[in-house]
Amino acid sequence: MVTTSEISSETSYAKVVVKRNRQSMEFRKGNQLIFQGAISFTTGGEQSPQMGDLVQVMVAQEKDVNSKKKTSYKHVISPEDASTQLLGWGVYNPKSLYRVRLLCHTNLQPTLSKKLAKSDRESGLRIILNAKLSAAMATRKALGLPNSKTNTYRLFNGEGDGLSGLAVDVLGGKVAVVMSSATWCQVHQVIIQEALQNLLPSDYEIIWKTTPSRLHQDGWENVDDEEKHTTQSPDREVIVYESGISYKTYPFGEDGSQKTGFYCDQRDNRKTLAGLCKGKRVLDLCCYHGGFSLAAKLLGGASHCTGVDSSQVAIDICNKNLKANEVTEDILFVKDDIAKFMKQMAIEKQNWDVIVLDPPKLAPSVSGLQRASRKYHSLNRDALTLIAPKGGLLLTCTCSAAMTQKDDGRFFLETVQKAAAAAGRTVTLLQKSGAAPCHVQSPASYPAGAYLTAALFW
Repeated sequence: MVTTSEISSETSYAKVVVKRNRQSMEFRKGNQLIFQGAISFTTGGEQSPQMGDLVQVMVAQEKDVNSKKKTSYKHVISPEDASTQLLGWGVYNPKSLYRVRLLCHTNLQPTLSKKLAKSDRESGLRIILNAKLSAAMATRKALGLPNSKTNTYRLFNGEGDGLSGLAVDVLGGKVAVVMSSATWCQVHQVIIQEALQNLLPSDYEIIWKTTPSRLHQDGWENVDDEEKHTTQSPDREVIVYESGISYKTYPFGEDGSQKTGFYCDQRDNRKTLAGLCKGKRVLDLCCYHGGFSLAAKLLGGASHCTGVDSSQVAIDICNKNLKANEVTEDILFVKDDIAKFMKQMAIEKQNWDVIVLDPPKLAPSVSGLQRASRKYHSLNRDALTLIAPKGGLLLTCTCSAAMTQKDDGRFFLETVQKAAAAAGRTVTLLQKSGAAPCHVQSPASYPAGAYLTAALFW
């Protein structure tokens, strides 16, 4: 552990001192988000922390003038009342619910902490970025990414990789798409991009994207002006490969790009389901760029696949992906609202052996959970009515963290069960999975990083 005495007197870090209680124990165990109520005071004089500043995070210990021992306390209001113990380094935000996002924990990263103890604010963040990004790349290498058949994956996943608010996807081994959802990322955009450019091959292009709703919540006031418009044509294609299948993506444009232009979080779920589709008729609802359909056909040998999406842009890209993979038959992509489509198919007494239901996020927050659950109920009910009478598979998904995390995931499964009862069908849960392993999570904050549930039913 780095002690206070080991910290160079030349460092220019302001200090944020948190209360010594059960919550600060969570920080020491690895929790990365420090709320305002956990802080006793900040120090720094003329160097008081500003928006995005890298700060030292300390835990206070009450002085006992009659004993050499330090006793725990709950409220210390000034530096004179307490001595401190270093917890780590983080980025400060006076306007956010998350007042400090810890980027380095002294107990968990002692080697990195010793380097930071001799650094200043100018070099400290670069040291952290280089260490965390390098570690993330090593983790993906351990997962076998990239490889000869897959060159698109999540390179960096926020808290899971130790930098809350920052995510990076690699597309086609040529483009890195940064997704910023925290103020500190916006403040230090240049430094982050430099760190990425130094780590990645020299021919990589970096695209910076933002999550406006989260930035608003985090106190960033320039959200509307912040999205960086590339000089590249929005129609420029980036070819990516997943499990040997080719996909065309358009990360330089806004229409149809939806974040990075490709959902690599479903990679393993697509491959798993494909292995169960040989000779089966497959219905892919909310098909986006056709990932489940193409995998079912090309990897699984499905007899026929139908993909449905309400976006004409998505359907056009699906058809381009058919051509890119030289698929000329047994796959049909349809532009339609999936609810209307399912009702019409029920009237026509159509059915399928395998159905994928992968709607967009229906519950952006806990407040919208009940309304979203009603929508999930109706969609799953109607999907189950289209399963072949002899039985079949339903892979139903939610990418809403509120739904995935509610009651440790039971809430979503119960919603499907109720939908099955309404449809007059009996369902058996075969498997429940989440995002692909490259979407790593922090055990200290789990299940906060969990957002995707893919439940396979018979």
